[in-house]
Amino acid sequence: MNKNKAINAFKNIGGLMILVLLNTPCSAASNSDLSLHWDWMISAESVQSRNSPFIPPQPDSRQTIDGLLEVEVGYKQWLGLISLKTTDLYSETQGDASSTNQNTLSSNDLNNDPSAEFIIRELYWQGGFSLANEALGEQYIDVTLGKIRLDWAVGYGYRPLDIIKPYRRNPVGIVAEEGAGVVALSVFDATGEWTLLYTDSSWTSQSLNDLEQQSQQQGVGVRHYGMQGEQEYQWLAYYDDVRHGLIGGSVVSVLDLAWEFHGSATYQHQSLGYELPSSSLHPVILGEQGNAFQTLLGLTWANEVGNSIILEYWYDSRAWSSSQWQQAIDTTTSLNKMATPPTNSAQTGTSQNTALSASYAQGFQLSNIVQHNVMLHWSLNSTAWAQWDWSREINWIQHVTPTFDLLYSPQDNGIIATQWLNYEWIDTGSASLDLELAARFLTGQSNSAYANLPDKHMILLNLKGRF
Repeated sequence: MNKNKAINAFKNIGGLMILVLLNTPCSAASNSDLSLHWDWMISAESVQSRNSPFIPPQPDSRQTIDGLLEVEVGYKQWLGLISLKTTDLYSETQGDASSTNQNTLSSNDLNNDPSAEFIIRELYWQGGFSLANEALGEQYIDVTLGKIRLDWAVGYGYRPLDIIKPYRRNPVGIVAEEGAGVVALSVFDATGEWTLLYTDSSWTSQSLNDLEQQSQQQGVGVRHYGMQGEQEYQWLAYYDDVRHGLIGGSVVSVLDLAWEFHGSATYQHQSLGYELPSSSLHPVILGEQGNAFQTLLGLTWANEVGNSIILEYWYDSRAWSSSQWQQAIDTTTSLNKMATPPTNSAQTGTSQNTALSASYAQGFQLSNIVQHNVMLHWSLNSTAWAQWDWSREINWIQHVTPTFDLLYSPQDNGIIATQWLNYEWIDTGSASLDLELAARFLTGQSNSAYANLPDKHMILLNLKGRF
């Protein structure tokens, strides 16, 4: 049985198990063996496009409605997270795809058909056994077996220690991240936790880009986590068939009641990335790029009122440098000028230049678009509104949680600004309903990488609940 068949079989078994559990008689649920927690989300999104040198002209704007229904299932020692993700429940585009194209594209021509995916995000078993020997005495070993998201990393804007599968940080819309196939054995001693693990990151059912497909790996590793006073630390060593060796570590230190420091770093022997060609006649290609290094340093400050501020800097050697992005922008701008035909002329021979320009957009698929990043995060707990006289009398504002992120690229002055306003509509303890307004603006200096992303800004209205 090959790997794809094994994954499909696992998905089918997992789906069958979930159906059996969901159809278990109520008497079975009453003995507390079975637990079900449902979450759902409806997201209405409006995206304003820009003319980017990396992609063909796009419609001025598009509006979509997506949905997500997921259930967290617990049965004895089994845990699962199953999602039904729907896209383009409603879809509309506005504006012409190209001002130079004589054939105007209507919104109906560009609408996408609704689609749905059944996703087993996690399905794993947790148990353990005792092992006795003369040297160490009796040891209890925790066992994790199945598909699970390993969450060891430290950081808010970026987490270098997400080494098994990189997860998107702070999305504004619907995202259903999947775990990896894992076999893990953990023991605890006086110094902390020791974990020996095997992982396979190819256990995924959602579509992937070329970099994600080529980065799928199988490997083995060891991790140690410990605490000393007000500090916690971890280190790990991992070997897989893509990176051929990786080491990393992190530390979190509580400095006082208000301040916390955190940092992490990884080094890998081999890495994958998109290489800029030496000639504009050739496309950007995916290839091995040798060793790579990622690091993050951050500070967190919080006060008793409810303010929380995080300041982080991180570096990723796998991302394109500012000079490489400038080369990419200059090259694609020249290619697009050659690809744009005069008015009323035939467009023969332009498709090759358009394809070459589009290949440079693959730089946006890297874990970090630019090498150097600075992030400022601020949030205010909803309980803080009771501290001030002017807001204490406004009932609805007591349920509002504002959040703001500012991501800055110091090398080319690119900016991504994101804000969330979350309103807690209903919270009964067993059920909740939240209304969220989110907006993300991608801007900065005209020749910066962030200012040349295909999307100029996006505004979302999210309705999400739990029962």
